[in-house]
Parts: sequence; structure tokens; C-alpha cells
Amino acid sequence: MSELRRVRLYVTVGQRLLRDSLLFQILLHDDVELVGESETGVDTLNRLNLARPGVLLIEENLRDNDGLTIAESALSVHPSLSVLLISDTPVSSARMAIYLEAGIKAVVSKDQPIQELIKTLFYIRNGQVYVGNWQQPPASAPAALEAYQGLSGREREVAQLMARRVPVREIAGQLGVSCKTVHSYKDRIFVKLGFERLPELILFMQRHHHGAAA
Repeated sequence: MSELRRVRLYVTVGQRLLRDSLLFQILLHDDVELVGESETGVDTLNRLNLARPGVLLIEENLRDNDGLTIAESALSVHPSLSVLLISDTPVSSARMAIYLEAGIKAVVSKDQPIQELIKTLFYIRNGQVYVGNWQQPPASAPAALEAYQGLSGREREVAQLMARRVPVREIAGQLGVSCKTVHSYKDRIFVKLGFERLPELILFMQRHHHGAAA
């Protein structure tokens, strides 16, 4: 296979055992070239310029950050980069919509066979988006946006404050409730919107301009 068709791969996976196990399988393919590897997001961002990968394979949960945030930062500097996210669990359609809006090309769950990851890797190397059979493609109007419209007034208020990164204690003080109550609102918001982590909510609110509402 010509050099132009080779996959220049950068891998960011926190656990060395998992990273090695993935690479042992992926590098059996002659048309994959490993140009770098990291265990943290910050290290990845610092090395991308020198490594010049075509594909970034990144774990969703890293020791210092989350894969979504690191992918967005990487894509802001390297917009042609194809990002493949490794998720701990299958991704809901609402979460998949957020990832696709962020520029991530595909998501593979850790409980899928390695063959599925390798197939996805080769599919996205030229910039195509890949949504596997286990995922539901996002609707034209993202489910999270529809779910947001169904939040109560207080839930929206809490979501807006969280999107501004206001600490829980300050939110509780502003609303005149306990921290436990704020955490309960947070849990309900995440369930209703289909999110699991705060960066997903922050990105969603910024994208749809809800974070600026009072």
C-alpha cells in the first residue's frame, strides 16, 4: 500500500496494558504506522504537531481530562484529523450527536471485538463518519435538544449555571437550596438529556446558546 494510504496513528489510552493489547492487534496491519502514543490528554496535545497523525485513537476517560475535550482541542488546531473515541459503554443517540458535532468521526465501545475497532479505524482514515450497528444515528433535531425543552424551569436554571462552571456550593447559595438538592437536579438533568459527564452538558449548552440565558 502506498505511503499516501498508510494510516498514521496516534493512540491515547491511559492504561498501558490496554494500550499495548490494542496496538499488538492493530500493528499486525502493515498499512498502519504508529506515530505516537500517550497516556494523558495534555501530553497528546503537546505531541500532535510533531507526530502529524491522520487518525487519533483516544480513550473517553483519561486521568487528566476527557476524550471529548481533548478531541475538540486537537481538532481546533488539526481540523483534518480523524478522531476515533473508545467509550467505556455503548453511546446513546444523544451522546453520539454531541460527539459528531464536536468533529469526532466514530465511537467504539470497549466491549466490542477488536475487529470492529480496526474496521472503524480504516473506515474513518479518509475523513468519513462511521456509525456502527450498535449505535443509533442522531435525528435531524438532536434528542438532547428536544429533551432540554422538556426540563422544568428550575432544572434549566441549574443546567445553565452548571454550563458556566459555577460550583455546586455557589449554585445552592444562589437558589437557596442544599448542595444535595443541586446534585439531585444535576442527576435528573443528565438522565433526561442522556449525558454522563459535565463536559457533554457544557458543550451542548454552548452549541445551542442556552448557557448564556439567565
